[in-house]
Amino acid sequence: MANFDLADRVAIVTGGAQGFGKAIAVGLAHQGANVVVAAREPEQVTTGRERPHASVNPVVDEIKAIGSRALGITVDVRDQDQVNSMVAQTMDEFKRIDILINVAGGSWGETFRSGPLLELEPHDFIECYRLNVLTGLMCSKAVYPIMKGQGKGAIVNIASGAGVNPGVGQAAYGAAKAGVISMSKSMAYEWAPEIRVNSIALGGIETPHRPMWNETVRATTTTRSAMGRLGTPDEHAGTVCWLVSDAAGYMNGATIEADGGRH
Repeated sequence: MANFDLADRVAIVTGGAQGFGKAIAVGLAHQGANVVVAAREPEQVTTGRERPHASVNPVVDEIKAIGSRALGITVDVRDQDQVNSMVAQTMDEFKRIDILINVAGGSWGETFRSGPLLELEPHDFIECYRLNVLTGLMCSKAVYPIMKGQGKGAIVNIASGAGVNPGVGQAAYGAAKAGVISMSKSMAYEWAPEIRVNSIALGGIETPHRPMWNETVRATTTTRSAMGRLGTPDEHAGTVCWLVSDAAGYMNGATIEADGGRH
């Protein structure tokens, strides 16, 4: 039976400097993969509110301590030239790319807001779509010829339960994550059989910005889950490690709703 072994495979994890992205990067390394940790620098707030950011270096050091090779790249994956440079640097260092995890995204950021529909402007929808959908498209298209040429590759796009079911103040984010789910299915259909593409619709996860939630929002989120709590980054990272492994070799075009039984 195929297993989770990812020895000698090369993975790129966007948004890999902290939270869920960091857990994925470290989890992949524990399974033997060599990992590129990609994340961006903080930017000036123009419309929304600042998100927490972290350096890629501590995660790179942690992966190396595990025994895997690692490369840290500071990149804004909303910029095609920077995406192309990230892929080129990865190929220079490792000569192949086997796995891409598109984690970069968010329900709010420095250039757009979240909130009730009547409080949002078209700009908020456009910027939310740009961050959550177009980044995954650009990164995936950039690695496509490499994976296709190798004859094998796996992509996981991180979506959200907001893209499956509505939530108060989640209109722009939900629309964007629904786009991630649909785009993932199109990628899976068009790029098979060499490249498998799946998505995960997260429904509550402990990440660095969760302390900013007020107690009412946190209580509502946890009580809606049959588990009575938020999921941990490590728990969700385990799902990712399975999806990109040979053990999930027939999984393609699927959306896994990892929400603790919320729906």
